[in-house]
Amino acid sequence: MKPRSYLAAFVAALVVFIWQSISHLAIPWHHKSLNAFEDQNATKEMILQNAKVDGKLKDGIYTLPNVNMFDANKTKMSSEQAAAQKQMAEGVPVFAAVVTQGRGGMGKGKGLAYQFGFNMLGALFVTFLLSKLSHDGMGCCVGVTVFFALFAIVTAVLPNWAWWAFSGTYTGFLIFDHLEGLPVARPYPARRVEMESRDFRYSSGGASAD
Repeated sequence: MKPRSYLAAFVAALVVFIWQSISHLAIPWHHKSLNAFEDQNATKEMILQNAKVDGKLKDGIYTLPNVNMFDANKTKMSSEQAAAQKQMAEGVPVFAAVVTQGRGGMGKGKGLAYQFGFNMLGALFVTFLLSKLSHDGMGCCVGVTVFFALFAIVTAVLPNWAWWAFSGTYTGFLIFDHLEGLPVARPYPARRVEMESRDFRYSSGGASAD
């Protein structure tokens, strides 16, 4: 890619970052998709009492029910699986990311820095792909970037809804958030790549003057 393509990717990443900041921090949509426990202190104490591995507190992903799929006792495993399936269907299944002793230096500032870095990587991926594809016009370029978002939705967002019961409201917000930044941000790398492609065709004598 040419240096100007990196600049275009940076602008796209910045636009998406600004939109995400507004969407998550200034508009209440995201927070309204997250529910709060009625007694948060009691819930916290319950988690601290039970989020343990070999008797010691351990951060990580916890699921309820949780069945050891590799238990050598096949009869026990089969019985536990049946109970787990019943709980999943009729009881209280849980999928939770648990941090028991704080996130250290991962405050809001550091989190925002990570988010911008992720946005920049995503913009670079899109810009690189556009620079390698045979395309005709910015509409085609923008279409490719939309498919990037749809790919992420289908492979990452919807499976969490299907397997881990992410709520429809939260899933809908994630889908909206993936797609909303595209109309404004993605034309920057698309336009840059289109111009570079046009410059290449003219310089190589591959196009006639209009």
